[in-house]
Amino acid sequence: MTRTIRNITKTRQCERFYNLNPRICIYDLDGTIIDSSHRATHDSNGNIDLNGWKEKSTKEFIFKDSLLPLYCQLQEDYKNGDMVVLCTARELSKWDYEYINMHNIYYDRIISRPKGNNTIDCDLKKSQLRYLFNLPQYKNHLKIFYDDNPSNLSSIGSLGATVIDARNYQTIKENYINY
Repeated sequence: MTRTIRNITKTRQCERFYNLNPRICIYDLDGTIIDSSHRATHDSNGNIDLNGWKEKSTKEFIFKDSLLPLYCQLQEDYKNGDMVVLCTARELSKWDYEYINMHNIYYDRIISRPKGNNTIDCDLKKSQLRYLFNLPQYKNHLKIFYDDNPSNLSSIGSLGATVIDARNYQTIKENYINY
């Protein structure tokens, strides 16, 4: 009797350059790589309603999300051998991971909100990413942070990262190409 062993992976493999001096590219998910605006509700101050968000974190809602243009930059960075970190302020469920794998959103590390944690997004991300700025193996690498939230950009920028506002990314990319 013989056994068939199948190599089943959820994410399609891609050719990746081995980079001896990689950049560390940190991407937010919502509003940066993924358009999940149909799930977001806000309070009177403009802050996201976390309880409303969690209620809409079902398979049906998550699989209505779509990819934004910055996704192509993430793929380029990954294939170039840069370290890609996904850093989101949402609590990830199994459906989020399924969506990420199904759409081939490549990453080396993913950091998300711990269950039950209600820390403000900018403080949460700053504390979760601090190790990239302090540990010797990461300290001297260029860090690029992509996000659509000005508070997050300011917070991570204060650590020493180059920050790119995802809301302006398409304009920046077009100007760069035409320059």
